[in-house]
Amino acid sequence: MELLQEELSPDDFKAAKTNCIKYTRQDSMHGAYIMNDFEWKHYSPAVFRRLLELDSISYDDYLLTICGDDTLREVSLPGRHGRVYILPGDKRFVIRTLRKSEKKVYLEMLPNYYRHVKKYGASLLKRLYGLHVIRPPGGIKVYFAVWATVMPLELCLYKCYDLKGSSVGRTCNKSQVHDTVILKDLDFDFCFYLDPLVRDRLLAQIKYDCEFLEGEGIMDYSLLLGIHLDTTRSLEGSIDEKNSGSFNAKRQTDDTSEDDETSSELTLADICDLIDRPDLKFGDRLPARAVRTCRNEMESRSYSSSRTQECFNVLLFFGIIDFCQNYNMKKRIEHACKAMKYDSKSIKTVNPKAYSSRFQEFLSKVFLPEESD
Repeated sequence: MELLQEELSPDDFKAAKTNCIKYTRQDSMHGAYIMNDFEWKHYSPAVFRRLLELDSISYDDYLLTICGDDTLREVSLPGRHGRVYILPGDKRFVIRTLRKSEKKVYLEMLPNYYRHVKKYGASLLKRLYGLHVIRPPGGIKVYFAVWATVMPLELCLYKCYDLKGSSVGRTCNKSQVHDTVILKDLDFDFCFYLDPLVRDRLLAQIKYDCEFLEGEGIMDYSLLLGIHLDTTRSLEGSIDEKNSGSFNAKRQTDDTSEDDETSSELTLADICDLIDRPDLKFGDRLPARAVRTCRNEMESRSYSSSRTQECFNVLLFFGIIDFCQNYNMKKRIEHACKAMKYDSKSIKTVNPKAYSSRFQEFLSKVFLPEESD
């Protein structure tokens, strides 16, 4: 991996490759053949090739998927920035259209972002696979980014949240991901209990990621969190009635028999080995015990041990998204205006240092340590 890092030069981060992509397709109504001639630009191709290799994805497979006729025609349709496209033919990639200014922010942070995700394989920052601009025949330029998928397409999500740790205006909107409505902070009513070692490592990684974003002058990012009910593990209905813990799910191996069920519990050594793995992805099927709570309880950290609390086992999918907003003059003015009407600590538009601290503090109350028996 060090060799790959040495191969990249400062010019690789500034490079851009431009070419034309031609497609011929038949008009279903008139039977005539139509030529689509897209002007295509790929920013920093050598860098993004390395980022794909970090996740064992072939660069050629990536280009074949992204440069498909249907994909380019869909992305180049006129409309607002921020549109999200899920590629039906490849579950690994998500496309999001960008403002030109957002593309610029990603390119400016790319050298440090590349070094960060290489150093921290367990980073929660959503993996960026490519930055492109495309212009269809007679059309306007459309900038877009290609990301790794955070939410699973093959599983039914119970709920999905976009969390920032702020409260003003943070309630449900009409946007969806994989047909699931995305809720926000004021709709959030859970906390998740994890093994203490796993929680410590998770919060440490969140700290590293937030320090990186703070250093880049970035704010307004979110934790995209999906909850899938884990029916493979049983749990009694009370917070007091502990099961075998967050990592006691049965190992999915072909040679596991019914007689081996009692041996499937992970030991402390197993957990230590698990969280030290370089390929560990915290936001991919992380098992946890979910307890329904409310925001006031989270803010006061007064978690009741009442048996009436609803709790169940879940698999969590999450990642930090939308980290392209810097604290520019527009955001400074927005902060000043909103701070006159609301508590400055509750609005989402705050400086990067304050945003990072609040985000970490909020997530430390979302992810809690499982108590020992």
